[in-house]
Amino acid sequence: MSHPLPQNWELVRQFDRLLLAHVSEVRDYTHAFHRRWEARGVTTMRGTGWTVRPFLLPAARLDFIAAAFHAAMTALQNAIRHAAGRRGELARLLPFHEDFEDAIDVLDGVWSPGFLSHFRPDGFLFEDRFVLSEINYGNGIIVSCGYTEAAADYWRHHPVILRLGWDVERLHRRPLPWLIHIARRFARPVRRPRVALLAHSEEWKTMKGYPQRVLDQVNFARDEFIRAGLRARLCTEQDVGLDRQGQLHFEADGAPVDLLMFITVGTTFLDRPELMRAGGALAHLGRARIGDTWVLKPLAGLLADKGALPLLNALGCTQQMADGFRFEIAATEFPCRSPDPERYLRDPDGWVVKRAFDGKDTHVGVACDDARWRDAVHRARQAPDYVAQRYVSLPRTDVPVFVDEQHLEFVPSRVELSSFLYDGAFGGAGGRHARDAEGLIMTDFPDDYGYSTVFSV
Repeated sequence: MSHPLPQNWELVRQFDRLLLAHVSEVRDYTHAFHRRWEARGVTTMRGTGWTVRPFLLPAARLDFIAAAFHAAMTALQNAIRHAAGRRGELARLLPFHEDFEDAIDVLDGVWSPGFLSHFRPDGFLFEDRFVLSEINYGNGIIVSCGYTEAAADYWRHHPVILRLGWDVERLHRRPLPWLIHIARRFARPVRRPRVALLAHSEEWKTMKGYPQRVLDQVNFARDEFIRAGLRARLCTEQDVGLDRQGQLHFEADGAPVDLLMFITVGTTFLDRPELMRAGGALAHLGRARIGDTWVLKPLAGLLADKGALPLLNALGCTQQMADGFRFEIAATEFPCRSPDPERYLRDPDGWVVKRAFDGKDTHVGVACDDARWRDAVHRARQAPDYVAQRYVSLPRTDVPVFVDEQHLEFVPSRVELSSFLYDGAFGGAGGRHARDAEGLIMTDFPDDYGYSTVFSV
Protein backbone atom coordinates (compact mmCIF):
# COMPACT_ATOMS: atom_id res chain seq x y z
CA MET A 1 0.00 0.00 0.00
CA SER A 2 1.36 3.41 -0.98
CA HIS A 3 1.26 6.52 1.19
CA PRO A 4 1.33 10.18 0.14
CA LEU A 5 4.47 12.22 -0.30
CA PRO A 6 4.45 14.58 2.73
CA GLN A 7 4.37 17.98 1.07
CA ASN A 8 3.33 21.27 2.66
CA TRP A 9 -0.28 21.05 1.52
CA GLU A 10 -1.19 24.66 2.29
CA LEU A 11 1.61 25.88 0.02
CA VAL A 12 0.62 23.31 -2.61
CA ARG A 13 -2.95 24.65 -2.58
CA GLN A 14 -1.75 28.27 -2.86
CA PHE A 15 0.45 27.37 -5.80
CA ASP A 16 -2.18 25.31 -7.62
CA ARG A 17 -4.85 28.01 -7.32
CA LEU A 18 -2.61 30.47 -9.11
CA LEU A 19 -1.43 27.84 -11.58
CA LEU A 20 -5.00 27.09 -12.65
CA ALA A 21 -5.72 30.81 -12.95
CA HIS A 22 -2.71 31.44 -15.23
CA VAL A 23 -2.34 28.26 -17.29
CA SER A 24 -1.65 30.02 -20.59
CA GLU A 25 1.02 32.26 -19.09
CA VAL A 26 2.78 29.32 -17.42
CA ARG A 27 2.59 27.28 -20.65
CA ASP A 28 4.11 30.12 -22.69
CA TYR A 29 6.80 30.65 -20.06
CA THR A 30 7.61 26.92 -20.04
CA HIS A 31 7.92 26.80 -23.84
CA ALA A 32 10.25 29.82 -23.81
CA PHE A 33 12.36 28.24 -21.07
CA HIS A 34 12.89 25.02 -23.05
CA ARG A 35 13.82 26.99 -26.18
CA ARG A 36 16.29 29.11 -24.21
CA TRP A 37 18.09 26.08 -22.77
CA GLU A 38 18.05 24.32 -26.13
CA ALA A 39 19.87 27.35 -27.54
CA ARG A 40 22.47 26.83 -24.78
CA GLY A 41 23.05 23.25 -25.98
CA VAL A 42 21.11 21.58 -23.15
CA THR A 43 18.26 19.16 -23.82
CA THR A 44 15.55 19.32 -21.15
CA MET A 45 12.74 16.87 -20.50
CA ARG A 46 9.35 18.02 -21.71
CA GLY A 47 5.72 17.01 -21.43
CA THR A 48 5.21 14.64 -18.51
CA GLY A 49 8.93 14.82 -17.77
CA TRP A 50 8.81 18.46 -16.69
CA THR A 51 6.74 19.46 -13.66
CA VAL A 52 5.44 23.00 -13.38
CA ARG A 53 5.38 22.97 -9.57
CA PRO A 54 8.34 22.03 -7.36
CA PHE A 55 8.03 19.41 -4.65
CA LEU A 56 7.40 21.33 -1.41
CA LEU A 57 9.01 19.24 1.33
CA PRO A 58 9.65 19.99 5.02
CA ALA A 59 13.11 21.52 5.55
CA ALA A 60 13.50 20.03 9.04
CA ARG A 61 13.03 16.50 7.65
CA LEU A 62 15.52 17.06 4.85
CA ASP A 63 18.16 18.42 7.22
CA PHE A 64 17.64 15.50 9.59
CA ILE A 65 17.96 12.98 6.75
CA ALA A 66 21.25 14.59 5.74
CA ALA A 67 22.66 14.41 9.26
CA ALA A 68 21.45 10.84 9.84
CA PHE A 69 22.84 9.68 6.51
CA HIS A 70 26.21 11.28 7.30
CA ALA A 71 26.27 9.44 10.64
CA ALA A 72 25.51 6.17 8.82
CA MET A 73 28.32 6.78 6.31
CA THR A 74 30.71 7.59 9.15
CA ALA A 75 29.82 4.25 10.75
CA LEU A 76 30.39 2.51 7.42
CA GLN A 77 33.73 4.30 6.99
CA ASN A 78 34.86 3.13 10.44
CA ALA A 79 33.75 -0.43 9.72
CA ILE A 80 35.76 -0.48 6.49
CA ARG A 81 38.80 0.96 8.29
CA HIS A 82 38.54 -1.78 10.90
CA ALA A 83 38.19 -4.57 8.34
CA ALA A 84 40.72 -3.38 5.74
CA GLY A 85 44.07 -5.10 5.95
CA ARG A 86 42.66 -8.18 7.70
CA ARG A 87 42.73 -10.67 4.88
CA GLY A 88 39.26 -11.85 3.94
CA GLU A 89 37.39 -9.70 6.48
CA LEU A 90 36.49 -6.89 4.08
CA ALA A 91 35.37 -9.34 1.40
CA ARG A 92 33.16 -11.05 3.99
CA LEU A 93 31.45 -7.79 4.95
CA LEU A 94 31.30 -6.28 1.46
CA PRO A 95 31.65 -8.95 -1.25
CA PHE A 96 32.43 -6.68 -4.19
CA HIS A 97 35.37 -8.25 -6.01
CA GLU A 98 37.86 -10.86 -4.88
CA ASP A 99 40.76 -8.65 -6.04
CA PHE A 100 39.39 -5.39 -4.61
CA GLU A 101 41.98 -4.93 -1.85
CA ASP A 102 44.79 -5.82 -4.23
CA ALA A 103 43.59 -3.36 -6.86
CA ILE A 104 42.42 -0.44 -4.71
CA ASP A 105 44.21 1.18 -1.77
CA VAL A 106 41.27 0.84 0.58
CA LEU A 107 42.85 2.26 3.73
CA ASP A 108 44.18 5.27 1.84
CA GLY A 109 40.69 5.87 0.46
CA VAL A 110 38.67 5.53 3.65
CA TRP A 111 41.05 7.79 5.55
CA SER A 112 40.77 10.46 2.86
CA PRO A 113 38.82 13.62 3.80
CA GLY A 114 37.16 13.22 0.42
CA PHE A 115 35.49 9.93 1.33
CA LEU A 116 32.51 11.65 2.98
CA SER A 117 32.57 14.88 0.96
CA HIS A 118 29.44 14.34 -1.13
CA PHE A 119 26.73 11.77 -1.79
CA ARG A 120 23.45 11.60 -3.67
CA PRO A 121 21.42 8.89 -1.90
CA ASP A 122 18.01 7.68 -3.08
CA GLY A 123 15.10 6.78 -0.87
CA PHE A 124 11.43 7.08 -0.05
CA LEU A 125 10.05 9.93 2.02
CA PHE A 126 6.88 9.30 4.02
CA GLU A 127 5.09 11.23 6.73
CA ASP A 128 6.68 9.18 9.50
CA ARG A 129 9.99 7.99 8.01
CA PHE A 130 12.60 8.10 5.28
CA VAL A 131 13.76 4.74 3.90
CA LEU A 132 17.24 4.72 2.38
CA SER A 133 17.32 2.40 -0.65
CA GLU A 134 20.55 3.41 -2.46
CA ILE A 135 23.72 5.08 -1.16
CA ASN A 136 25.10 6.51 -4.44
CA TYR A 137 28.67 7.33 -3.45
CA GLY A 138 28.70 10.42 -5.63
CA ASN A 139 30.87 9.77 -8.67
CA GLY A 140 27.83 10.09 -10.94
CA ILE A 141 26.48 13.21 -9.27
CA ILE A 142 27.53 15.67 -11.95
CA VAL A 143 24.64 14.91 -14.31
CA SER A 144 21.86 15.45 -11.76
CA CYS A 145 23.67 18.52 -10.41
CA GLY A 146 23.68 20.01 -13.89
CA TYR A 147 20.00 19.28 -14.49
CA THR A 148 19.10 20.87 -11.17
CA GLU A 149 20.71 24.11 -12.37
CA ALA A 150 18.27 24.15 -15.27
CA ALA A 151 15.38 23.66 -12.85
CA ALA A 152 16.70 26.51 -10.69
CA ASP A 153 16.60 28.82 -13.68
CA TYR A 154 13.04 27.74 -14.43
CA TRP A 155 11.77 28.43 -10.92
CA ARG A 156 13.58 31.78 -10.66
CA HIS A 157 11.16 33.54 -13.03
CA HIS A 158 8.16 31.21 -12.86
CA PRO A 159 4.95 33.31 -13.11
CA VAL A 160 3.28 31.61 -10.13
CA ILE A 161 6.36 31.85 -7.91
CA LEU A 162 6.76 35.55 -8.76
CA ARG A 163 3.13 36.16 -7.73
CA LEU A 164 3.64 34.23 -4.49
CA GLY A 165 6.78 36.22 -3.70
CA TRP A 166 8.79 33.13 -2.76
CA ASP A 167 12.53 33.51 -2.28
CA VAL A 168 13.84 30.91 -4.74
CA GLU A 169 17.48 31.31 -3.68
CA ARG A 170 16.56 30.45 -0.09
CA LEU A 171 14.04 27.67 -0.74
CA HIS A 172 15.72 25.95 -3.68
CA ARG A 173 19.21 24.82 -2.75
CA ARG A 174 21.48 24.39 -5.76
CA PRO A 175 23.86 21.42 -5.55
CA LEU A 176 26.19 22.30 -8.44
CA PRO A 177 27.74 25.39 -6.75
CA TRP A 178 28.28 23.21 -3.66
CA LEU A 179 30.06 20.60 -5.78
CA ILE A 180 32.25 23.25 -7.39
CA HIS A 181 33.09 24.59 -3.93
CA ILE A 182 34.12 21.09 -2.81
CA ALA A 183 36.30 20.78 -5.91
CA ARG A 184 38.03 24.10 -5.26
CA ARG A 185 38.63 23.08 -1.64
CA PHE A 186 40.44 19.89 -2.67
CA ALA A 187 42.30 21.33 -5.66
CA ARG A 188 45.89 22.45 -5.28
CA PRO A 189 46.11 26.07 -4.11
CA VAL A 190 46.70 27.71 -7.46
CA ARG A 191 44.78 30.61 -8.97
CA ARG A 192 42.99 28.62 -11.69
CA PRO A 193 43.22 24.90 -10.87
CA ARG A 194 43.19 22.38 -13.69
CA VAL A 195 40.57 19.73 -12.97
CA ALA A 196 40.43 16.34 -14.68
CA LEU A 197 36.77 15.24 -14.87
CA LEU A 198 37.54 11.61 -15.51
CA ALA A 199 35.47 8.62 -16.54
CA HIS A 200 36.75 5.21 -17.58
CA SER A 201 36.85 5.00 -21.38
CA GLU A 202 34.36 2.11 -21.41
CA GLU A 203 31.97 4.07 -19.20
CA TRP A 204 32.19 7.00 -21.62
CA LYS A 205 31.02 4.64 -24.36
CA THR A 206 28.08 3.60 -22.19
CA MET A 207 27.16 7.21 -21.48
CA LYS A 208 27.00 7.93 -25.21
CA GLY A 209 24.13 5.45 -25.40
CA TYR A 210 22.08 7.41 -22.86
CA PRO A 211 19.54 10.09 -23.84
CA GLN A 212 21.20 13.20 -25.28
CA ARG A 213 20.25 15.23 -22.22
CA VAL A 214 22.75 13.20 -20.14
CA LEU A 215 25.77 14.23 -22.22
CA ASP A 216 24.39 17.77 -22.43
CA GLN A 217 24.40 17.96 -18.64
CA VAL A 218 27.99 16.70 -18.41
CA ASN A 219 29.14 19.37 -20.85
CA PHE A 220 27.08 22.03 -19.08
CA ALA A 221 28.53 21.12 -15.70
CA ARG A 222 32.07 21.24 -17.10
CA ASP A 223 31.34 24.72 -18.48
CA GLU A 224 30.06 25.80 -15.06
CA PHE A 225 33.34 24.66 -13.51
CA ILE A 226 35.16 26.79 -16.07
CA ARG A 227 32.94 29.81 -15.39
CA ALA A 228 33.80 29.43 -11.70
CA GLY A 229 37.51 29.69 -12.51
CA LEU A 230 38.47 26.00 -12.61
CA ARG A 231 40.04 24.82 -15.86
CA ALA A 232 38.06 21.60 -16.18
CA ARG A 233 38.64 18.99 -18.88
CA LEU A 234 36.61 15.89 -19.65
CA CYS A 235 38.96 12.94 -20.00
CA THR A 236 39.52 9.21 -19.59
CA GLU A 237 42.25 7.16 -17.93
CA GLN A 238 44.13 7.34 -21.25
CA ASP A 239 44.40 11.14 -21.07
CA VAL A 240 46.31 11.43 -17.77
CA GLY A 241 49.59 9.98 -16.59
CA LEU A 242 52.50 10.37 -14.20
CA ASP A 243 55.64 12.40 -14.77
CA ARG A 244 59.06 11.31 -13.50
CA GLN A 245 58.36 12.84 -10.08
CA GLY A 246 55.11 10.88 -9.72
CA GLN A 247 52.92 13.92 -10.29
CA LEU A 248 49.70 13.68 -12.32
CA HIS A 249 49.58 15.49 -15.64
CA PHE A 250 47.54 15.65 -18.85
CA GLU A 251 49.16 13.59 -21.56
CA ALA A 252 48.17 15.96 -24.37
CA ASP A 253 50.18 18.97 -23.21
CA GLY A 254 51.93 17.95 -19.99
CA ALA A 255 49.92 20.43 -17.91
CA PRO A 256 49.64 19.46 -14.23
CA VAL A 257 46.37 18.05 -12.91
CA ASP A 258 45.44 19.99 -9.75
CA LEU A 259 42.42 17.81 -8.93
CA LEU A 260 41.16 14.48 -10.25
CA MET A 261 37.38 13.96 -10.07
CA PHE A 262 35.73 10.72 -11.12
CA ILE A 263 32.44 11.65 -12.78
CA THR A 264 31.06 8.16 -13.42
CA VAL A 265 30.73 5.27 -11.03
CA GLY A 266 34.12 3.75 -11.85
CA THR A 267 33.46 0.04 -11.35
CA THR A 268 34.90 -0.70 -14.80
CA PHE A 269 38.39 -0.18 -13.39
CA LEU A 270 37.92 -3.55 -11.66
CA ASP A 271 37.31 -5.33 -14.98
CA ARG A 272 41.09 -5.51 -15.37
CA PRO A 273 42.42 -5.60 -11.81
CA GLU A 274 45.96 -6.35 -12.98
CA LEU A 275 46.17 -2.77 -14.28
CA MET A 276 45.21 -1.41 -10.85
CA ARG A 277 47.58 -3.51 -8.73
CA ALA A 278 50.94 -2.19 -7.57
CA GLY A 279 53.13 -1.80 -10.63
CA GLY A 280 50.14 -1.79 -12.99
CA ALA A 281 49.64 0.94 -15.57
CA LEU A 282 46.67 2.42 -13.68
CA ALA A 283 47.72 1.69 -10.09
CA HIS A 284 47.90 5.40 -9.27
CA LEU A 285 44.15 5.77 -9.88
CA GLY A 286 43.39 3.48 -6.93
CA ARG A 287 44.84 5.94 -4.42
CA ALA A 288 43.27 8.84 -2.55
CA ARG A 289 46.12 11.15 -3.52
CA ILE A 290 48.44 11.01 -6.54
CA GLY A 291 51.59 12.96 -5.76
CA ASP A 292 50.24 16.33 -4.66
CA THR A 293 46.86 15.82 -6.35
CA TRP A 294 43.75 14.80 -4.41
CA VAL A 295 41.32 12.29 -5.90
CA LEU A 296 37.67 13.19 -5.43
CA LYS A 297 36.26 10.74 -4.59
CA PRO A 298 38.69 7.82 -4.19
CA LEU A 299 37.73 4.50 -5.75
CA ALA A 300 37.76 2.85 -2.32
CA GLY A 301 34.29 4.35 -2.02
CA LEU A 302 32.96 1.86 -4.55
CA LEU A 303 32.26 -0.17 -1.41
CA ALA A 304 29.68 2.46 -0.37
CA ASP A 305 26.97 0.87 -2.46
CA LYS A 306 23.62 -0.85 -1.95
CA GLY A 307 25.71 -3.90 -1.09
CA ALA A 308 26.68 -2.07 2.09
CA LEU A 309 23.06 -1.74 3.26
CA PRO A 310 23.05 -5.10 5.10
CA LEU A 311 26.11 -3.91 7.04
CA LEU A 312 24.46 -0.56 7.83
CA ASN A 313 21.47 -2.41 9.26
CA ALA A 314 23.80 -4.56 11.34
CA LEU A 315 25.54 -1.41 12.60
CA GLY A 316 22.20 -0.04 13.85
CA CYS A 317 22.07 3.14 11.77
CA THR A 318 18.38 3.92 12.31
CA GLN A 319 17.83 7.35 13.92
CA GLN A 320 14.77 9.20 15.19
CA MET A 321 13.70 12.82 15.61
CA ALA A 322 12.04 14.06 18.79
CA ASP A 323 8.61 13.90 17.09
CA GLY A 324 9.11 10.26 16.09
CA PHE A 325 10.13 10.72 12.44
CA ARG A 326 12.68 8.01 11.59
CA PHE A 327 15.64 7.54 9.27
CA GLU A 328 15.70 3.87 8.27
CA ILE A 329 17.86 1.61 6.13
CA ALA A 330 15.85 -0.51 3.71
CA ALA A 331 15.81 -4.14 4.90
CA THR A 332 18.46 -5.68 2.64
CA GLU A 333 20.28 -9.03 2.62
CA PHE A 334 22.46 -11.24 0.45
CA PRO A 335 20.33 -14.08 -1.03
CA CYS A 336 23.40 -16.31 -1.29
CA ARG A 337 23.64 -16.18 2.52
CA SER A 338 19.93 -16.49 3.30
CA PRO A 339 18.94 -19.41 5.56
CA ASP A 340 15.63 -19.58 3.67
CA PRO A 341 16.18 -18.54 0.02
CA GLU A 342 12.86 -20.08 -1.03
CA ARG A 343 11.01 -17.25 0.71
CA TYR A 344 11.78 -14.93 -2.22
CA LEU A 345 9.79 -17.30 -4.42
CA ARG A 346 6.98 -17.72 -1.88
CA ASP A 347 6.53 -13.95 -1.54
CA PRO A 348 7.54 -12.26 -4.80
CA ASP A 349 5.44 -9.17 -4.04
CA GLY A 350 7.54 -8.51 -0.96
CA TRP A 351 11.00 -8.40 -2.56
CA VAL A 352 13.27 -6.63 -5.01
CA VAL A 353 16.43 -8.30 -6.32
CA LYS A 354 19.31 -5.98 -7.25
CA ARG A 355 22.82 -6.34 -8.54
CA ALA A 356 25.14 -4.73 -6.01
CA PHE A 357 28.48 -2.98 -6.39
CA ASP A 358 29.04 -3.48 -10.12
CA GLY A 359 26.41 -2.69 -12.75
CA LYS A 360 22.63 -2.62 -12.66
CA ASP A 361 20.23 -5.55 -12.82
CA THR A 362 17.06 -4.86 -10.86
CA HIS A 363 13.92 -7.00 -10.68
CA VAL A 364 10.83 -6.02 -8.68
CA GLY A 365 8.83 -9.08 -7.76
CA VAL A 366 5.46 -7.36 -7.95
CA ALA A 367 6.17 -6.33 -11.57
CA CYS A 368 7.69 -9.65 -12.79
CA ASP A 369 6.02 -12.66 -14.33
CA ASP A 370 6.75 -16.00 -12.67
CA ALA A 371 9.48 -17.09 -15.08
CA ARG A 372 11.41 -13.83 -14.93
CA TRP A 373 11.22 -13.73 -11.14
CA ARG A 374 12.41 -17.34 -10.77
CA ASP A 375 15.34 -16.60 -13.07
CA ALA A 376 16.25 -13.42 -11.14
CA VAL A 377 16.13 -15.22 -7.79
CA HIS A 378 18.18 -18.12 -9.13
CA ARG A 379 20.95 -15.79 -10.32
CA ALA A 380 20.88 -13.84 -7.05
CA ARG A 381 21.22 -17.05 -4.99
CA GLN A 382 24.24 -18.13 -7.01
CA ALA A 383 26.17 -14.84 -6.94
CA PRO A 384 27.68 -13.03 -3.94
CA ASP A 385 27.09 -9.58 -5.44
CA TYR A 386 23.27 -9.55 -5.51
CA VAL A 387 21.07 -8.25 -2.73
CA ALA A 388 17.41 -8.79 -1.93
CA GLN A 389 15.64 -5.74 -0.57
CA ARG A 390 12.21 -5.60 1.01
CA TYR A 391 9.79 -3.98 -1.44
CA VAL A 392 8.57 -0.53 -0.43
CA SER A 393 5.68 0.99 -2.37
CA LEU A 394 6.84 4.44 -3.46
CA PRO A 395 5.05 7.51 -2.06
CA ARG A 396 2.32 8.96 -4.22
CA THR A 397 1.39 12.51 -5.21
CA ASP A 398 -0.26 14.40 -8.07
CA VAL A 399 2.29 16.09 -10.33
CA PRO A 400 1.20 19.05 -12.54
CA VAL A 401 2.60 18.76 -16.07
CA PHE A 402 1.73 19.82 -19.60
CA VAL A 403 1.16 16.26 -20.81
CA ASP A 404 1.57 17.08 -24.50
CA GLU A 405 3.31 20.40 -23.85
CA GLN A 406 -0.14 22.01 -24.20
CA HIS A 407 -2.70 20.68 -21.72
CA LEU A 408 -2.23 20.92 -17.96
CA GLU A 409 -2.94 17.75 -16.02
CA PHE A 410 -2.33 16.69 -12.44
CA VAL A 411 -0.91 13.22 -13.03
CA PRO A 412 -1.06 10.67 -10.17
CA SER A 413 2.59 9.72 -9.76
CA ARG A 414 5.12 7.88 -7.61
CA VAL A 415 8.17 9.79 -6.37
CA GLU A 416 11.67 8.77 -5.32
CA LEU A 417 13.73 11.34 -3.42
CA SER A 418 17.36 11.97 -4.44
CA SER A 419 19.17 14.30 -2.03
CA PHE A 420 22.50 16.05 -2.55
CA LEU A 421 24.52 15.90 0.65
CA TYR A 422 27.80 17.72 1.27
CA ASP A 423 29.85 16.96 4.39
CA GLY A 424 26.62 15.96 6.13
CA ALA A 425 24.64 19.06 5.11
CA PHE A 426 21.57 19.11 2.89
CA GLY A 427 22.48 20.75 -0.43
CA GLY A 428 19.30 20.32 -2.44
CA ALA A 429 17.18 17.47 -3.74
CA GLY A 430 15.45 16.15 -6.79
CA GLY A 431 12.37 14.03 -7.14
CA ARG A 432 12.30 11.33 -9.81
CA HIS A 433 8.70 10.60 -10.71
CA ALA A 434 6.61 8.46 -13.03
CA ARG A 435 2.94 7.74 -13.55
CA ASP A 436 1.36 5.85 -10.64
CA ALA A 437 2.13 2.13 -10.73
CA GLU A 438 3.64 -0.55 -8.55
CA GLY A 439 7.13 -1.86 -9.18
CA LEU A 440 8.63 1.24 -10.81
CA ILE A 441 12.41 1.34 -11.30
CA MET A 442 13.37 4.98 -11.79
CA THR A 443 16.88 4.21 -13.07
CA ASP A 444 15.29 2.37 -16.02
CA PHE A 445 13.43 5.54 -17.10
CA PRO A 446 9.86 4.15 -17.01
CA ASP A 447 7.12 5.56 -19.20
CA ASP A 448 6.28 9.17 -18.29
CA TYR A 449 9.54 9.43 -16.30
CA GLY A 450 10.39 12.90 -15.06
CA TYR A 451 12.74 14.74 -12.75
CA SER A 452 11.97 17.85 -10.77
CA THR A 453 13.50 19.58 -7.81
CA VAL A 454 12.62 20.28 -4.21
CA PHE A 455 11.88 23.48 -2.29
CA SER A 456 12.73 22.93 1.37
CA VAL A 457 10.00 24.79 3.25
